[in-house]
Amino acid sequence: MLFHEPIFLYAFLPATLAAFLVLQSYGAIAGSAWLLLLSSMLFYGWWDPLLLPLLAASITFNYFFGLVLVRRAASKSNILLALGIASNLGLLGFFKYADFALSTLNAALGTNASLLDLPLPLAISFFTFLQIAFLVDCNRQELRSPRFIDYALFVSYFPHLVAGPLVHHRELIPQFRRKIRAAETWENLAVGSTIFIIGLAKKTLLASPAGIYSDKLFNAVAAGATPTFIEAWPGVLGFAFQIYFDFSAYSDMAIGISRMFGIWLPVNFASPYKATSIVDFWRRWHITLSRFLRDYLYVPLGGSRRGTGRRYLNLIFVMLLGGAWHGAGWTFILWGGLHGLLLAASHAWRDARVRSMTGSHQVGKWIWRPLVFATVVLLWVPFRADGLGTTMSIWQGMLGLHGFVLPEHYAQIGPIGSLESLGIRFSAVPLYAGGWQFVDLAIALAIVWFCPNTQEIMRNYRPALATDPTVQHWVPAWRPGLVLAVATGLFACFLFALTMQKQPGEFIYFQF
Repeated sequence: MLFHEPIFLYAFLPATLAAFLVLQSYGAIAGSAWLLLLSSMLFYGWWDPLLLPLLAASITFNYFFGLVLVRRAASKSNILLALGIASNLGLLGFFKYADFALSTLNAALGTNASLLDLPLPLAISFFTFLQIAFLVDCNRQELRSPRFIDYALFVSYFPHLVAGPLVHHRELIPQFRRKIRAAETWENLAVGSTIFIIGLAKKTLLASPAGIYSDKLFNAVAAGATPTFIEAWPGVLGFAFQIYFDFSAYSDMAIGISRMFGIWLPVNFASPYKATSIVDFWRRWHITLSRFLRDYLYVPLGGSRRGTGRRYLNLIFVMLLGGAWHGAGWTFILWGGLHGLLLAASHAWRDARVRSMTGSHQVGKWIWRPLVFATVVLLWVPFRADGLGTTMSIWQGMLGLHGFVLPEHYAQIGPIGSLESLGIRFSAVPLYAGGWQFVDLAIALAIVWFCPNTQEIMRNYRPALATDPTVQHWVPAWRPGLVLAVATGLFACFLFALTMQKQPGEFIYFQF
């Protein structure tokens, strides 16, 4: 069940929200928590009921293992902590990486071992990381043991379950026992539904259309096509905008749904294509994942405390693991490793006191922003490609190594002698969708560079747990009113009708 599916929009969300508000109105706080837990389990089991026991078993194991860690002195429980972490990673590795390991061994040793072809449980990467953080904090004696229902709901809470944000237990568990005042309810509904509708619009009107261009390129190259310059760039840009709007949409929809229930989630997406360095990009993209990797991997490895060289190695290693977390394949490891190298280079640039890449003034910002954007776009290729061969072929096309070819009918526009002397040919380019493709991409670029994000628009009503540090306060802020409510409602009806006619497709971060 996904946020934009009719079953969610017309049945699950309205029924769950109505029941929750009724229980809250009678002061049944425990009952509302049980309702959210049962609803979350239904939400998860809708995709595959056979995997529901796996989630329940993982929650139960980690809860009671955490109790054991809390009751022991931290100095005596490191072995137990390692066992708990290994159990979680073993479960993740079995389902997500077993076939990748087998195929790698087959290729290296020339063997032909059968693959397991295991289904990847929904959200296993997310609920594994959530629970590892819980065990580490239990071992550090940093929390009291929560009630089982609160812990189970923290892990399985449906607004963040599928694709984040990676919520910390200290952020979420206390909210489950809070009585929501009647005065808050209307504001929560107005703010939450508005944020949700903004996200649904991004998914329906922006992300899915951009995916048409990217799918055409990547599927064709995977089948053996050789992309030229004019074919490669629009397809890769299409994916860059598809994943941007797709993840932005999911982040908004998750925050909006949760806010309707009076529960705040943290910011997870903050206009990352406005970044002026790779460091800045990772402060804006998948913010809660970056936080987890910093707090539970980078800092325990020594962070920057063991010298400059060790710091750079830690950054690269953390990003390699971050890439592997995204998917079981060499392309994801390549993506993470390249980002790690660029992060290390960005920090080295700043450490050497060469001109800062943070873009502290307007001129610097507009020098670095396009460069960082182009770099991120190039690195999306291995993230989307089905293999290293596809990745290299598309990169070669983007660099012009497969030739500069324009459609045949472009030769009729004007004199072509000077263009041919530069090596530009006129021939069939089957992966090129025409000039309107560049208009669409230019509009998408204008949106991500110049338009305010959701946190900026909704800033007067605390849309998320943490304040987005990139929020620009000159942006006009959302204010409730009758005219705006009617316009938003009509727009929502239009979006709901679109989802009934044609499904926008799964979220890219779905089933990671």
